[in-house]
Amino acid sequence: MGVFTDRREKPERPDSVFDDQREEKMKKVSIPSRLWYENKEWELTFPERWQVDNLTSPGFEKAGLTPEEIRSRLEPPIDGPSLEELARGRKQAVIVFDDMTRPTPVSAVVPHVLDALHRAGMKRDQIRFLWALGSHGAYDMIAARKKLGARVVENYAVYNHDPFQNTVRVGRTPTGVELWFNREFMNCDLKIGIGCITAHVHVGFGGGAKLILPGVAGIETINQFHNQLYRDVSRTGLGNFDNNIMRAECDAAGDAVGLDFKVDCLINRRGEIAGLYAGSFRATHARGGEDAKVHYGIPYTTGYDIAVCNAYGKANESAISLLFSMQLLKPGAAGTAVLISDAPEGQVPHYVMRAWGSDYGGRHFIPRSKGFIDVFMKKLLVMAPFPDRTMLDLICHIDDAVIVKNWPELSKILETDYPDEARVAVVQDGTTQYLMNPPA
Repeated sequence: MGVFTDRREKPERPDSVFDDQREEKMKKVSIPSRLWYENKEWELTFPERWQVDNLTSPGFEKAGLTPEEIRSRLEPPIDGPSLEELARGRKQAVIVFDDMTRPTPVSAVVPHVLDALHRAGMKRDQIRFLWALGSHGAYDMIAARKKLGARVVENYAVYNHDPFQNTVRVGRTPTGVELWFNREFMNCDLKIGIGCITAHVHVGFGGGAKLILPGVAGIETINQFHNQLYRDVSRTGLGNFDNNIMRAECDAAGDAVGLDFKVDCLINRRGEIAGLYAGSFRATHARGGEDAKVHYGIPYTTGYDIAVCNAYGKANESAISLLFSMQLLKPGAAGTAVLISDAPEGQVPHYVMRAWGSDYGGRHFIPRSKGFIDVFMKKLLVMAPFPDRTMLDLICHIDDAVIVKNWPELSKILETDYPDEARVAVVQDGTTQYLMNPPA
């Protein structure tokens, strides 16, 4: 945990949402923003009289891997045969990749994967790409070019996953979750996945076979998978990495479909690959997850008056960072949570978790009545340059939050509420990092 550390290049001119800061002496903290757009850093300012802690993690400050380093981590893999060996004699290959709710720069990995497939004798028309959307909405080719690069989009078929139709039944997990998966995925005899490992509110860490379940599963399978949240809460959730029952469901699905080869990445504060693991999905997740505990881990701390949680890697799932804020704030609903939700495209559609009407939504959507947020905190402030009336449906009633479009406006509210001293935490990315357990 550092205070006011920033090792990255500053933009020449601050973005308009952070403009017009007053000339008085202020403390400054740099945060990453707009991963899939300008991908720049901005400065937040705070009164000199406040104690301000910049909460970051060791891996977030690591340099990105070079293309040569990425290749060296793919070849050879950490276990099992190489991708080229796996590809020899195969007829059809599918490369499953994570969507725009995840920070993985898939375009940095794909050239090396394709090289291995082509060396093994596979042709372009034997290879296709498949978005691992789970129950998220479909994407257009603007997004595909950002994620995969123009060369892939222009030379290989890229398909959206449809959870509502064209799925194939595979069986059941040991706990009884019925397994239906994407037809195109199941028709291929070489199955490859590219994704990232980040802290996750359900499975502890994403990555591994989570790219498959829920990534390319049918809607009923996805709903049953989320039912596991209620089977044993003590064995799910952010920070529950070992013996996680939802992770066990993912692994069972990976075995059932025959996921042949997985690439799992750790991401830094620039959205670059700072660590990479290739091989069987169990091995990549085990090795990567162990490293991720330090890579994304912020030393335990709490008792703050104000918790500012930035959403960067998963900006269009920014509501999940509220959990981080609640861990940091003073107990007894005495603190103020600030969410920075700078996602021009808005929050991702979610067929399971979000609202699809005035008082209803996906199977696991829970409508929130006004006043729900008051149980947990003094005030919820949201800085969203592109707000909408449904953006907070995962966590609260829209009228429970004060929503502003820029930092100066939000800063004025904070200074009015805290005219004297205040203890402030700034989390670099409340959607990918996590708060470590308190010392024993």
